[in-house]
Amino acid sequence: MSKSKNPYMPFFPSDWMGGTSLMTYEEKGMYIDLICVCWQTQTIPKKRLGLIINKSWEEMSNELKDKFIDQGDSIVNKRVYKDLVLREEFIEKQRINGQKGGRPKTQKKLSTSITITNTNTNTNSNSISRSIYIPTKNEFLDYGLEIIRGLNKNPTEYHFQLESKYDTWIDDNWKDGHNKKIKNWKNKLKNTIQYLKPIYENTTRKKSQEYSDSFKGNIIKKLNS
Repeated sequence: MSKSKNPYMPFFPSDWMGGTSLMTYEEKGMYIDLICVCWQTQTIPKKRLGLIINKSWEEMSNELKDKFIDQGDSIVNKRVYKDLVLREEFIEKQRINGQKGGRPKTQKKLSTSITITNTNTNTNSNSISRSIYIPTKNEFLDYGLEIIRGLNKNPTEYHFQLESKYDTWIDDNWKDGHNKKIKNWKNKLKNTIQYLKPIYENTTRKKSQEYSDSFKGNIIKKLNS
């Protein structure tokens, strides 16, 4: 297999230490090998696990299994999948902007005091000229799944993706991929859902059915270029 054009896999020491704190040193060694393979191939066929870590899926510990999504004949790492999808979303948005002649020029922004609030907090100040509402995760998921049902799609296949999107926006201080504050989260989510890819958990679907052709094509083109 050809090397990826971008072989550098993001690694965050604090996330690694927190996510592997209950693993043995042997499990940590197996986990880092599996992550590296997933970064290159996205999914790992279960029948190839023995070649990578000398263990079958059934022999893996629960601590290791919890880091992956069981797709029947293959597995995918949750964090790697999230990073790859986010990267593909960014590339697709850049492509669309390029077709439109680049990002539109904006007028000089006026200085505005913005405070981010959550349903769990109450912030009152006369100096606040505008406030941004951040929904709870349950509210976010309920609204997103309602939209997906309206599109006649299986909400179960998008639950993890919606959770990942919420966590990403929270980690980014409620900003989108262009580093802009998300002022109307419902409209933003409606426009974002079209880029989300389904995850088929615990199914025996063929690999060709697990992802859309366009999504697979983008990943393969990225890895082989």
